[in-house]
Amino acid sequence: MRLWSYATNHCQPPEPFGSPATFVPYTVAAVELPRERMVVLGQLDAGVDPAGLEVGQEMELVLGTLYEDDEHEYLVWKWRPADGEAA
Repeated sequence: MRLWSYATNHCQPPEPFGSPATFVPYTVAAVELPRERMVVLGQLDAGVDPAGLEVGQEMELVLGTLYEDDEHEYLVWKWRPADGEAA
């Protein structure tokens, strides 16, 4: 799986979907799955610095928490460099 493209979102969604007090910019990575012949979008894993990313580098899939409530933890897939670089 290779990084196809990425972009960092610095625009906060309007209320009630976002709050200036809680918004943190985030990076979305487009990763090419060669066997499936498709590109999949997902957020970068926490702690990965997008400044260290390079298009074409190997990526790996990880699970991360999207959000939690009193009863559940909602998981989502995220991406990080397979070699641990840019972390």
